[in-house]
Amino acid sequence: MKRNAKLLVGALAAVAVAELYHGPLGAAETLEQRIERQARAELDHHEMFGVQAQLDERPLRRTLVLSGPADDFQRGELVRVMGQLPGVAAVEWDPASLPAQETRR
Repeated sequence: MKRNAKLLVGALAAVAVAELYHGPLGAAETLEQRIERQARAELDHHEMFGVQAQLDERPLRRTLVLSGPADDFQRGELVRVMGQLPGVAAVEWDPASLPAQETRR
């Protein structure tokens, strides 16, 4: 077998193992549940009960999507704080979730 063919077979085997591990064997679901549980605890700590955090449907991407009422300051700080959670690669707000309007007295 030629060298290039061996490299190709090795690469395909590595991709197949990764797909099995993150798909049918459940590692992706476990990761998703852990990150969402940590995000909920962080939101509760900051009394942001109306904001939801959900990991993107593509777990290997590890993007946490936030939605709910928050003003511009809260949105920026939540992105910073949630981005520090272990396992989170990026944080973004759901485009359908509009910023809350500040009320001034």
